[in-house]
Amino acid sequence: MVNQQKSALIVIDLQNDFTLATGKTPACTSQVDKLIPVVNKLSKKFIKNKQDVAYLKTEWSNPLVQFLTGNSVKKGTKGADFDRRLNLDSNNIFIKKNKNAFSSSEFIEFLKVKSIDHLYLVGLATDYCIKVSAEKAIENGYRVTVVRDGVAAYKCEYFLKSLQVLSSKNCAVVESANID
Repeated sequence: MVNQQKSALIVIDLQNDFTLATGKTPACTSQVDKLIPVVNKLSKKFIKNKQDVAYLKTEWSNPLVQFLTGNSVKKGTKGADFDRRLNLDSNNIFIKKNKNAFSSSEFIEFLKVKSIDHLYLVGLATDYCIKVSAEKAIENGYRVTVVRDGVAAYKCEYFLKSLQVLSSKNCAVVESANID
């Protein structure tokens, strides 16, 4: 529940290269187009309830990964910027270098300083960064809720299967309407 003192909304990878059909490595854009308004609404709800909202973005640092992804989300490029449809309701912005949100030491410190123990994950992608970040969060003792209508897969056809995998790994999967 949002009214728990130690919950936070974690927004992952809503960046132009991933969210736009013209991006270098777009996710399932039909799903992305539906999730951004949900994320914006949830963000306002968390802020109103004096809960934290954090935004994570990927900036590949490995030259091989940069090459393999066609320099997507390269630091300083428009593709690495957050999608303009996303409302940034806090200054809690963290950079990760791979699929795992816990690859950002600043993000880990933020969670510790704020005594956050329950993460609500939204963004991209259920078959990559959401999945890996959820697994790492659980390994580190966090409760994890994936917001079903606030996430998307890279490959449209993997969406339902990826949610089943997350659910099997002790992640709660809920609709945003069921979050108080």
